[in-house]
Amino acid sequence: MKIKHYFPHFLIVAALAWATPLLPALLVGTGAQAAATTITGFTLVNADTDQDIFDLTPGIVLDLATLPTNLNIRANTDLDPVSSVVFALTGPQNQSITENVVPYSLFSDLLGDYFAWTPPIGSYTLLATPYEGTDGTGASGGPLTLNFTVTNSVGFVSSLVLVNADTDQDIMTITPDMVLDLATLPTPNLNIRANTSPATVGSVQFDLVGRQPQFNIENLVPYALVSDFQGNYPAWTPLSGPYRLTITPFSGANGSGVAGSVFTITFDVANSPALPVRLTAFAAEAQGSAAVLLRWATATEENNREFVVQRSLNGREFTAIGTVAGRGNTTTPQAYTFTDRELPTRQALLYYRLRQVDTDGTATFSPVRTVNPKTEPGKVALHIMAPDQPGLALRYQFTGPMLGSEQVEMYSIMGQRLGKSRLAADGTGSIPVEGLAAGTYVLHLVSESGHYARRFVLP
Repeated sequence: MKIKHYFPHFLIVAALAWATPLLPALLVGTGAQAAATTITGFTLVNADTDQDIFDLTPGIVLDLATLPTNLNIRANTDLDPVSSVVFALTGPQNQSITENVVPYSLFSDLLGDYFAWTPPIGSYTLLATPYEGTDGTGASGGPLTLNFTVTNSVGFVSSLVLVNADTDQDIMTITPDMVLDLATLPTPNLNIRANTSPATVGSVQFDLVGRQPQFNIENLVPYALVSDFQGNYPAWTPLSGPYRLTITPFSGANGSGVAGSVFTITFDVANSPALPVRLTAFAAEAQGSAAVLLRWATATEENNREFVVQRSLNGREFTAIGTVAGRGNTTTPQAYTFTDRELPTRQALLYYRLRQVDTDGTATFSPVRTVNPKTEPGKVALHIMAPDQPGLALRYQFTGPMLGSEQVEMYSIMGQRLGKSRLAADGTGSIPVEGLAAGTYVLHLVSESGHYARRFVLP
């Protein structure tokens, strides 16, 4: 909390009472604390110059492209000073602070030298409450709530995607502090694409720091870390270690013009020793209420003796219910099934996993899968959330059994295939549709359990 030197409140109040005996009793009290008051408004401040920019009004939209980089917000009161003001900011960034000395600022200050805040994009709610005592104690005065939105018309990074540079297909969305293990990815030949909002900006600058530093400016979509040629991604095989990637969109080409919101993310690259068996899919599916079908697949196997199928009633204690022989050594994909027909009579939710055993007795475990055979299987369906305005991505959700090998394909109404990608593990995902003309298209999902198609219309 900041510390400022000022005349004690009781001296100021006493002096005012002596000089102006007719002042309202609300201001002149018998204690040493200033009376609680009312928050009358909020002011946006330039934290570089400490000058006011403008007063904030309910529902205001702050476009970072037209504002200084470093900001702060001051709460204004009808009596000055008061003993304390408590701030509570909620949204993409949360902030809670108590200010005992003017100016009462959301991100504090030192003798009126405002500390800097660069707000993330999104919607916020700010509540400021004055109090009779310091540190938010005593009776509270009149609070004030402000709702506002922060945008950046130049653009910002909406998501970061790891790309398979061999197939040019998306692998996964990169999240903060993620570990990218080359041993578990479909290929070590990678690239990283930045999706922006809006989908097309003037240019995007990449600055990667780590074992393999990389600097690149992309002027055309897709915006890729190590560039691309019309969506054909060149390969980047990263060395193991920590990385920090900073991405900045610009309004002009080649990093010129006004900068958009800076996006920074850290991640690690690892390369674990290869496992003897590479499991590519594992699914549990109720067969009515009396049986559960387990299906799994491998890409390669080395010294694989067997799979022990295990079941649990609580997800912690597992019991072996069967064994399926492995293929020993093979580089050809293999598929396995096992049907559990001896289900517990009074148990609804069941947990399954595989214990893979090598010829030397070494064992590893698969992820756990859950299934409720007491519940009628949900309807298998492909749901689509088409964008309602240009530049947004098409979102989809598939509800049904999945093995991990499903492909999502997009076609024109005339049957021309426009692209394909692997279905995400949770059945949800998005497909960029920027650049496509308005009209009707078809999303087609190819699964081992069937084929599903849905039409959608782009505005």
